[in-house]
Amino acid sequence: MRGGAADNLPALSRREIEVVRLFVSGLTINEIAARLHLSKQTVSAQKVSAMKKLGLQREADLYRYAIEVGLLPSSATGLPE
Repeated sequence: MRGGAADNLPALSRREIEVVRLFVSGLTINEIAARLHLSKQTVSAQKVSAMKKLGLQREADLYRYAIEVGLLPSSATGLPE
């Protein structure tokens, strides 16, 4: 990979990146909301906004994207590298 995860996500805000990273690492929307001291509606909206900006429609695509850009190492998923 050429750069860090933030270099590969220029269209996303820092908060959207953080929400996506936490979501793909296994936290629920409720857990993310509690951790970030936000409402679950706000967290859900940020996840949906990030997916729209990235042109993704399914959560499976979000996981795949997170692996590709380094937000989630493929070793954490049990998938072959």
